[in-house]
Amino acid sequence: MTQHSAYRWYLGLGGLMLAGVLAAPPLVQRGLILVLALSVAAAVIVGIRRYRPVWSRPWWLVVATVGVSMGANLGWALATTPAGVPRFPSVGDLCYTLSMTLLAASVYWWIRPGRYRGGMIDAAIALTGFGAVVWVFVLTPLLFDGRATGLRLGSYLAYICLDLLIFAFTVRVAVISRVRTVAYRLMVGASTLWVLTDTVYYAGLFGGAYRPAAWAMVGWLTAYVLVGAAALHPSMARSTGSMPRNAALMSRTRLAGYVTLTMLIAGLSVYGFQNARPAHQTVQLMVMLGIGCTTSVLLIARLAHLGGALNRRAYVDPLTGLGNRAALQTHLHRRATDERVLLVVDLDGFREINAAFGHQVGDAVLVETGHRLRAVAPSDAVVVRLDADAFAVLTSGGEAVFHRLAEQLLRAIAEPYPTTGLTSRRVQAVIGGVAVIAGGDGSTALRDADLALNDARSEGNRAALFDPSAYAQWKANRDMVAELQHAVAAGEFSVHYQPIVDLDTGAVVAAEALLRWTRGDGTSVPPGLFIPLAEQSGEITAIGDWVIGQVCTDLYELWNAHQLPVTVNVSAHQLRDHLFADRLLSRLERTGLPGTALIVEITETVLMTTVTDAASTILQLQQLRAHGVRIAVDDFGTGYSSLAYLRELPVDILKMDGSFTSQQIENGGPQEIAFVRTIVDLGRSLNLLTLAEAVETPAQAERLRQLGCHLAQGYHFARPAPIGKLYDLLAAQSSRTAV
Repeated sequence: MTQHSAYRWYLGLGGLMLAGVLAAPPLVQRGLILVLALSVAAAVIVGIRRYRPVWSRPWWLVVATVGVSMGANLGWALATTPAGVPRFPSVGDLCYTLSMTLLAASVYWWIRPGRYRGGMIDAAIALTGFGAVVWVFVLTPLLFDGRATGLRLGSYLAYICLDLLIFAFTVRVAVISRVRTVAYRLMVGASTLWVLTDTVYYAGLFGGAYRPAAWAMVGWLTAYVLVGAAALHPSMARSTGSMPRNAALMSRTRLAGYVTLTMLIAGLSVYGFQNARPAHQTVQLMVMLGIGCTTSVLLIARLAHLGGALNRRAYVDPLTGLGNRAALQTHLHRRATDERVLLVVDLDGFREINAAFGHQVGDAVLVETGHRLRAVAPSDAVVVRLDADAFAVLTSGGEAVFHRLAEQLLRAIAEPYPTTGLTSRRVQAVIGGVAVIAGGDGSTALRDADLALNDARSEGNRAALFDPSAYAQWKANRDMVAELQHAVAAGEFSVHYQPIVDLDTGAVVAAEALLRWTRGDGTSVPPGLFIPLAEQSGEITAIGDWVIGQVCTDLYELWNAHQLPVTVNVSAHQLRDHLFADRLLSRLERTGLPGTALIVEITETVLMTTVTDAASTILQLQQLRAHGVRIAVDDFGTGYSSLAYLRELPVDILKMDGSFTSQQIENGGPQEIAFVRTIVDLGRSLNLLTLAEAVETPAQAERLRQLGCHLAQGYHFARPAPIGKLYDLLAAQSSRTAV
């Protein structure tokens, strides 16, 4: 039996049991009613355990309602006289009053409490109309015909008041509940049917026309069956705790309802006055006049509320009905006396959902997400949709509240979405949070929560709380990026050169161009600090273009004098430009340099990017190589490149990462040295040169030479320095060669 068919089976079995109740003798009938009530309680408990609604309080109150109502039936059965009439008062009467109170509480808690008051005003307006009907057809004969007195009269009045309360709460649910699920419709139908059955029953009883009839039992028991079916439908999990609807402020249906209500009260006033006894006409007129005046006041209050809603429309997200960014900012700027915590929730893969299933499904996911956040968050929390697939929750508490609430929100979002195409697909989220200090204005809270969100995503976590030191680092990085944007024009960059030597001969055979940055105040910025920021911000494109231009200028005389090639690092941002190779070759031609004078270095990560994401980049490398420019792979061995791809790519040099030289050559054992030997053997088998970085001692250089490594660079040979130092080194080498 599938989840969606369980409630249909229950409806069918409930109908059969209902037919059995109507056809059975009184004694069997009571037993069947008890069995039916037990089945309802069991169905609700099964539904809660199976579907785990995020807001389960109303469902447990339904279980309590059914349980106490069974006590009422047992109490009446035990108090029944031989003539078949229950004694009054009895335990059954007390249990019945309690069960109706629990039912009223269940309907009230169907909507999680919040600040929205429009639903209560609408419920009060509808209650005046229904109250007028009850007054004319139920209360008038009860009070004026002397059919009940004393405690019995009081019990009837309590029943009627509870029915009116249940009716008002049901209207409130219908007005402000956003969901329109099967479970919601069944529960609203059950509540409405219960109240209508009670009202018609009392009208017949007090009007003198009542005879024990099957229709009353049909109404009550059918309401029971509808409750059980609602609990067994999967939608019961998302049918409670919903946020207010984003309905039209003054729809035609609502306006027609107000007009109909006004005419109904006027008609009932005339009918009640004409059919009342002369002694009661004044009371009848005064009561109906009071009801009419109350309705008028409530309508005015509702119109005033709608006017205020028009002013607040700028603070509402039109899709989800939640607040928007402006609403959150208003709450954040409002100084609070206690500590608060802000959680920013971002959905993962939402763009893919839109692309795969369309924006209609994407919108449904956003609406459902808003519903789940509202259901899980505390009743006094501010829940908003910031933009696209980002939401925020602002509530009282500190770090402990953040971690507990973040876990609950993530768990609620991870539940399968009841949307076509997404029933077997889960949506994940990432949460960033920040504690808002008591008395603070919260102006930076949203920024800090966004930073925590980025930290959570970059570290592979699902939730992270803002770390002030992280903001300090972010601000420093932001300021440095701003400085980078002006460093080229300010002439703060320079190029240093580090020699590359042949390990067999010790001769300098090439040099690597290395970027250096000295601020205007004379302070030097380490490359390991500013180059990653330049990569992240995209400033590396302009900086890299400047480096190539400077290298070509320096290389002209260097090549003509010593035939020494220079390697220059190229970033992924530069390679994504389809015209990069054309511009580089044009610059070499304008400078009067052959392609063999330049070696382009790309990292292993960039190598993999070119293979998987940008085939045109490979064509550019091939174009450069066809003109004599050699290609080197930097930091080889630290990434995840495929050897099969490496064989097909236009590569000339494998440049081992410096960690192999410092850790595996000098201090490593046989296994570590074997790893370096593998890289060297790989290069030899592919007809590639191997180059070792960070060679700092003679022992390292000798061990690399023994392993068959061709080239090396590092402090053992020379530190990076301005080009003048390179000329001095080459001149000294030439002198030694001449001797």
